Amino acid sequence: MKPTLLLIWACVLVYPALAQQTQSIYYTASTSADGKSNITLGPYAGTVGGTHTVTLGAFAGQSNSGMANIFVGYAAGLLTTSGSYNAFLGYYAGYTNSFGVHNSFMGPYAGYSNTTGRYNSFMGSNAGNFNTTGEQNSFLGYYAGAYNTSGGNNAFVGYAAGFQNTTATANVFVGAQAGYNNTTASNNVFIGYQAGLNNTTGAGNVVVGPSSGTSITTGSNNLMLGANTQPTSGAIQNSVAIGANATVALNNAIVLGDPNNTNIAVGIGTNAPQFPLDVRGTINLRNNGRIKFAHLTNSIRQGTTDQFLTVNEQGETVLARNQLRINSPSEWSDKVFAPTYQLRSLPAVATYVAQHGP
Repeated sequence: MKPTLLLIWACVLVYPALAQQTQSIYYTASTSADGKSNITLGPYAGTVGGTHTVTLGAFAGQSNSGMANIFVGYAAGLLTTSGSYNAFLGYYAGYTNSFGVHNSFMGPYAGYSNTTGRYNSFMGSNAGNFNTTGEQNSFLGYYAGAYNTSGGNNAFVGYAAGFQNTTATANVFVGAQAGYNNTTASNNVFIGYQAGLNNTTGAGNVVVGPSSGTSITTGSNNLMLGANTQPTSGAIQNSVAIGANATVALNNAIVLGDPNNTNIAVGIGTNAPQFPLDVRGTINLRNNGRIKFAHLTNSIRQGTTDQFLTVNEQGETVLARNQLRINSPSEWSDKVFAPTYQLRSLPAVATYVAQHGP
């Protein structure tokens, strides 16, 4: 029995449903003029040939002349010409791939528009749909990286993660809609549900936590750690907010904790801080370092020097008064060098010392 008939009978016995739905089955042996060592099933599938290729589905790999490709699904890799070492699985997966190599697209319309992009892995319906020349991307999830065109070295994981990304590179977005509106900004890391959702052109940001960094639009080089940590302006630069609901309002600033939570305590050298800043050890103020007291009612007026800085029994720095008083010299000086001063006699001095002590 001829090899072709053997293959047909095998398909009928092992895959009866496939045999019923497939209009025609083609087998190209190594001696075929259309290609070498190929397996092709489906009308108009792999009609050009190629080498060492598996093509399953109507119009799948129709124009393929490359080698070592796998096309499974209706019109999967239909326009692939010389691209090689690709695996496209799904309805219209890798449809327009022409010269792209070493790509793996799985899911309906995954990598649909890819032309020369290479070393990409797209998994999920419409993942990397509009990618054309982007290289070395990994998109996992429904519509993940859908609008990426030429951006490379990106990793998007989750529903619509990096959805609007077009030309940006070296981003990592993990979580549903993480980095959703990012377009051209590169070198960002967004982890968590809708993390960095509205960032468009801000670069070099690290955002970790659900709904964190959603206020960032054009700001760059920020660090947001914790659920719903935010800058108060989308253009904030070089700032840090740490802790759930922490917000930072200035460039080049660090904020710890929710500003609306009066119970926030920060410990250095202690795991049980009792105060907003609780330090175990020595605080060293270098060069022009200062301690500034805020919210004072008024300044000490000249001449009211009966107040001084001290520490109370609770270790608190306070302004004290009526503890030390220095009056006018006329009130305490004994004027021993005055011309009219009369030195007391020794018996008088002895009597004074005996009465008042040494």
